[in-house]
Amino acid sequence: MRHESSLLNTITILATFLFLVLAMFFPVFTESIAIWIVLVSVFLIGIPHGAIDHIMAAEIFSLNQTLKDHLLFYASYLLIMMLVGALWYFAPVAGMILFLAISIYHFGQADMEDFMVRKPGNWIWHNARGILIIGLIVFVKPSVTYPIMAEAMRIDEAVFAGWMPDATISAGVIVIAYALLAMIGYLLGRFKNPGRFLSDSLILAGLLIITGPLIGFALYFALWHSAGHINEMREFFEGRDKSLSVLQFYKKATPFTLVSLFGLAFLAGINSAFGLEEQFLSLMFILISVLTLPHMFIVDRMYAEKGASGVSQ
Repeated sequence: MRHESSLLNTITILATFLFLVLAMFFPVFTESIAIWIVLVSVFLIGIPHGAIDHIMAAEIFSLNQTLKDHLLFYASYLLIMMLVGALWYFAPVAGMILFLAISIYHFGQADMEDFMVRKPGNWIWHNARGILIIGLIVFVKPSVTYPIMAEAMRIDEAVFAGWMPDATISAGVIVIAYALLAMIGYLLGRFKNPGRFLSDSLILAGLLIITGPLIGFALYFALWHSAGHINEMREFFEGRDKSLSVLQFYKKATPFTLVSLFGLAFLAGINSAFGLEEQFLSLMFILISVLTLPHMFIVDRMYAEKGASGVSQ
């Protein structure tokens, strides 16, 4: 599995197989709770995992606890968020393309850092992993994903569906291409533990294919991605002889988490009052994309520093 922590791996596997069983034997029930699983994953783990970016930035960029340094960080962070938000507002199709691109890069990089020996050209496998995740989310059940994406881009669903390639063929090509690149990576000695990488890939692909895009995304985002980042941030601080327990992490993340949760709770209230489920999900994913780009820059720098200092991935 992706994580160095055996406890986190156990939780991930148990949760995954629980929802695989529910999806196979109780599909109607699983579909009825899908949106709530997404909300829980975003609320409890997804948002908090990026809520200490200001603390990470202080460590990574050696910022002093001065008003000037704080203003520099927050102004830069907010500027990036505003630019992404403006792109969604004025050119939503370009906003969607950017969101998919940064998700592919960010998810792929975060996952494969744990599996690969550091060598030039690893970006090929990083992107392959990201394309597997995003591609399966988009194409496995287009009846769910296409309306959300079309709403976010403010275009007619039928028009959007006409732009897209055959979903079944696309998903099959993505899986086959990923398998071929994984085989090439194995032959080239790119993986630290090929068996661990293979089992993780099979479980993740099975999760996304069988449970569908909403629950598949929720479990991946919470347990693979966000929980993995929290663990990596803790290791980063430990590498600098500083303590960051899970409790300390959530305490430090509380202020920004509460602000984000207030915004999402407001959106949930609108959804409940007007029954705008598709619009709510579209807006939530737009907000995630706005938060992801500045967060990605900090995480990218963290990985670069860990690699340079020889900290274990």
